[in-house]
Amino acid sequence: MRYLCHKLVCICALLTLGAVTSPARADSAELPAWQTLEFEQRALWATAKSSIELVAAPQHPGQWLLNANSSVVSNSEEVQLRLLAENGQVVARSRLSRGKNQRLKTYDYRPQYILRERREQGPDPEQAAALWPLQSTREVAYPDDLGAKVLTDAYALLLIAQRFSDTQTNSQQVAVHTDLNFYQVTLSRGQDTAVEVNYQLAGNGQVDGTRNARVIKLEVTALGQARDKADFRLLGLNGDIELLFDIESGLLLQLRGSAPRIGSTRINLKSATLRESTT
Repeated sequence: MRYLCHKLVCICALLTLGAVTSPARADSAELPAWQTLEFEQRALWATAKSSIELVAAPQHPGQWLLNANSSVVSNSEEVQLRLLAENGQVVARSRLSRGKNQRLKTYDYRPQYILRERREQGPDPEQAAALWPLQSTREVAYPDDLGAKVLTDAYALLLIAQRFSDTQTNSQQVAVHTDLNFYQVTLSRGQDTAVEVNYQLAGNGQVDGTRNARVIKLEVTALGQARDKADFRLLGLNGDIELLFDIESGLLLQLRGSAPRIGSTRINLKSATLRESTT
């Protein structure tokens, strides 16, 4: 997926939003030990699956690419984020959704607004999504109360929460942009707990049993005036969410929260691939 956001424009946008606090640290930020994570949620009527991959962004020093794929029944989405390595600030984003209808939305984070473009599949089913006919273009204004909060995407909260869990900070606030809406997410610490796991660690076989986990809580509230129906989701969960990280390895073992039509539920880690050492 190609993005048309020039480097200079991106830097100006991030300075305007107060996101760049220490440029020198962006290049030195280290990728987490994991490269891919796969999660699964089983319900009576369906099984939902999600996979997350995080790599360095080619030709963009100090930035990372997060690729996320989620599916349930006949619906799926592919999301790609380009993030500042330093703090998870989103630079560019695309979302390809497939189901009854197929559409591609891209978001270019500019200094004064977000340029949102929507494309829908044309008559040629083999045509690349990036070449689908353009249906609409919209300028989405940033909310007045965004302030200096890091602006990111829900999927990037998995990375931001893992970093937060490794600090001594009691709480942290970031902002999440969905389609037209914005949300404030407050991260805080819960009580450490034990969790039963059963996942595949690539190259090391099955991991099962009880693991000690650090609990990070996400409190989600609207930021600014709602411009569309409530649409915050993290791997299908909405509202307040808990993320459970293995205290020893740092892997995200489980997510807890509520899901539409299901209610209270848990999403478990099914497989993980660790990053190859460069040393």
